[in-house]
Amino acid sequence: MKFALLSASVAAVAFASSEHDGKRLIRLSADHSEWMTDAQVADLALRDIGFLDDTDGEWTRVLELGAARQAQKSTLQGRALQEATPFVNKFANRLYNSTEGAQSCGWIYGQVAELASSVVANTNVKVTVRQFVHPWGQYSVIARVEPTTIVKDDIVILSAHQDSINTRDRRDIVKRKIAPGADDDGSGTVTILESLKYLLATPEWTPIRPVEFHWYAAEEVGKFGSLAVVAEYANASTAVLAQMQQDMTGYVAPGTRPVVNFISDFTNKNLNNFVETLVTTYLGLPVNHSACGYGCSDHFSWNASGYPSSFPFETELADMNPYMHSENDTIDTIDFNHMADFTKLSIAYVVELTQDSATSC
Repeated sequence: MKFALLSASVAAVAFASSEHDGKRLIRLSADHSEWMTDAQVADLALRDIGFLDDTDGEWTRVLELGAARQAQKSTLQGRALQEATPFVNKFANRLYNSTEGAQSCGWIYGQVAELASSVVANTNVKVTVRQFVHPWGQYSVIARVEPTTIVKDDIVILSAHQDSINTRDRRDIVKRKIAPGADDDGSGTVTILESLKYLLATPEWTPIRPVEFHWYAAEEVGKFGSLAVVAEYANASTAVLAQMQQDMTGYVAPGTRPVVNFISDFTNKNLNNFVETLVTTYLGLPVNHSACGYGCSDHFSWNASGYPSSFPFETELADMNPYMHSENDTIDTIDFNHMADFTKLSIAYVVELTQDSATSC
């Protein structure tokens, strides 16, 4: 989740052109960009200011595509999700350009590849998985579930980001390498992985259109992973019915009740309204609405390119996880029952948008 961004230590990806003496073109809003030094970008992180790195011009191209494109229209328990916590415990951090970051995406890929090779319960679908390679160590992972007979070709996308970051301890060279990211965004990563497992184990699910599960690299440093994926889809005029981001699904502030908080800016109102009906129907939780600002998670990449996106969040913003982007974002702070709520929501989202109306799960 991008409320605080890049630390100076991870600013080494050299996208800056020589004519600007190593500076990077930072987009601060839809109509304002500045050439900044690494120190100035690091200062944005310290002040929790959202930004996009547009030095290579890819964001500009995607935003132009977005302006030209017309937007298109369980029984799960918290305990089951704890079985997937090795993703968090196995790696000291999942920084996009670190050794651990490269290993952690391999863990996700391995989990999904194993699922793809052993689908037996649901003969209505076939599963493929690919590595979407980037110029840094961590790749994005894309799993595609296709019905055996495709009736409609517009894709439903469920996504999370796999990387983590520690900006709280950026001045401590040892501590800043500890970024467990249990909630941000280990929770979302596991939420969509468990949703995929559940759907593949459910023979009653008979989708009529493809579904993709995306685990993005490098969200924490400017949405680089999702930007690259969206650019490929937009340039190919790939039809996408809907995209929903699961970024932080496992925290409930002490003394508060669980809620689903819909991010209202840079999302699609009609899709948000639809997903809200799923919350009411399947979860029975109260719904809230908040604006999280420019470029605050990977939904922004899809919205920028004109695709309908939604971002349901774990808490009201006033009750946000105080441990995010620190060494203390650990498994013991996770509410697995709330993660189960978001997993049920993810499953409902996929089923309702893909299931033939003549059948139901």
